[in-house]
Amino acid sequence: MVSDLPPSAFQLLNAWQHGFPLESRPFRRLGLLLGLSEHAVLDYLQGWHAEGIISRIGPVLNPACMSSTLVGMHVPAKHLDSIADWISALPCVNHNYEREHAINLWFVLTCAGEPERLATLEHISRHTGLLPLSLPMVRAYHIDLGFSLADHVKVSCPGTSSGSLPAPDSPERKLLECSLAGLEIQAEPFRTWAEQVQMDEKQVLQHIQHFLDQGIFKRFGVVLRHRALGYKANAMCVWTVPDKNIDSLGEQLAKQPGITLCYQRKPYPPHWQHNLFCMIHGKDRGHVLEHHAALNTLLGLTQFEQEVLFSTRCFKQRGALLGPVPHD
Repeated sequence: MVSDLPPSAFQLLNAWQHGFPLESRPFRRLGLLLGLSEHAVLDYLQGWHAEGIISRIGPVLNPACMSSTLVGMHVPAKHLDSIADWISALPCVNHNYEREHAINLWFVLTCAGEPERLATLEHISRHTGLLPLSLPMVRAYHIDLGFSLADHVKVSCPGTSSGSLPAPDSPERKLLECSLAGLEIQAEPFRTWAEQVQMDEKQVLQHIQHFLDQGIFKRFGVVLRHRALGYKANAMCVWTVPDKNIDSLGEQLAKQPGITLCYQRKPYPPHWQHNLFCMIHGKDRGHVLEHHAALNTLLGLTQFEQEVLFSTRCFKQRGALLGPVPHD
């Protein structure tokens, strides 16, 4: 599989999860850098996209620019499939998983602002008759800048942003929303966006760079699906840490190899007390549990209440889109 790829193809898949060339023919530039023809680059990427290894080529929005929250719900087993499907159909839901816990459905809401987020949570509560436990992020200790296929590589970035979303109905906002679906894998992909938002291609490229410079986009590049790469044991690891300790421990945890996301989230007492979260991805369950135990020992986390929630099913996984507020 990935381990069998020639070095140039491996680099194409791994190294260009960020720093993607913002120029008229980006795939030609990648080919020149990797010793491949433009045609070969397009063939590789189109094939990986068809296989589900690549989700898209495009931006990852900074959650600090939006009103985003992780939501957990206790759903009776007999209703789980139907409710999960209904939740997944909401445009503002970008990730939706079943996890091993009494609170068994976990999804991410990404809305343009707090009124939209609150309205969506109320809509979910009314429709399902269940309580959505909203756990908004307080602080990001490590924002994912890609899923490294080389174990020793870790790219870190703070979760802050100096920019805000462009005004609704502005040309820049239309471009941002257009970009979230990803580039078409063709020779001149930015030209399509330029036509859709009625800008010239140079303006499109300048605005995308501006979104990156302002921190609205955390990265722009190849977005992988880790499950399709064989990382099927995925665990959300949580601890209940006193406020006086959480920043120090969160920053140390974020620096450890294999941690793709690390956040402080607001608890929802009495239903959910945990406030420190991280994700560990592995190819088997045993590896993830060994990694978790090692982190506990290294950082002195054994003293805190904690749980490991393995994902059992993925109902939806895609980049965030800024959709309309749902109504009953």
